[in-house]
Amino acid sequence: MPSLRSLLLAWCCLLATGAAVAGNVLDNKVIRVGTSGDYPPLSEVVDGKVVGIDADFASMLSLRSGKDFQFKVMPWSSLIMALQQGDIDVIMSGMSITPERAAKVDFTKSYFSIGQMAIIRVEDVARYSSPTNILQPNVRIGYVADTTGAAFVQKFAGMTTLRSFASVEPALDALLKGEIDCLVHDSVTSWMVDQDRRYSSLMSLRNPLTEEHLAWAVNKDQPQLLDMLNQQLAAMQQDGSVDKVLNQWIPVRVTVEQTD
Repeated sequence: MPSLRSLLLAWCCLLATGAAVAGNVLDNKVIRVGTSGDYPPLSEVVDGKVVGIDADFASMLSLRSGKDFQFKVMPWSSLIMALQQGDIDVIMSGMSITPERAAKVDFTKSYFSIGQMAIIRVEDVARYSSPTNILQPNVRIGYVADTTGAAFVQKFAGMTTLRSFASVEPALDALLKGEIDCLVHDSVTSWMVDQDRRYSSLMSLRNPLTEEHLAWAVNKDQPQLLDMLNQQLAAMQQDGSVDKVLNQWIPVRVTVEQTD
């Protein structure tokens, strides 16, 4: 039978390696939410506070569940690792469901569907009769690292010139300066560009390149938290709360064709 000393040593080694001892997160009052804070309108830091679609959903979840959903802002590329290490309890940062990510985390039901879009300069619109025309050797394509946009364009690495960026804003800045010819990112970004006067010289090609589904992510050892989030999300979808938040943050353009 192991001695008390050996058990204490084993426990200290466990802590030293950063391994987490699983417990039911719902036993805690605070739910720690990881987000990148650089992905408007889903997650953005304004005056030190996280705002956007996922921030509004977190506020609703706090009211409905009685838990205190508190944000921790960190780089996008660190979110899944932080979740696995127990530094956060849930990711709410506009994350798309992919098989690779689903092997590491558990996703809730989707709350929104998007697609990757090709964002270009307005002056170059004649070059691209369709989004797939960007996949040419003389087209310099930008993408944000560790995103589904990156996964899409990297399939065509031998056909075109690719450039990686850490986040959306420097990529858009490079597009404005003519350092790249196109940015592949999701439709949420294209809608933001369409509304932001800073990017009035940019536009998105109409048809999306992919179809994706956004969801929240939890650790695989937290089925109770996953069930709670899915139940709350279903209730929010049923009573119209999800649509209300999405319509508040996402611009919708309605084009009416005139007839004789």
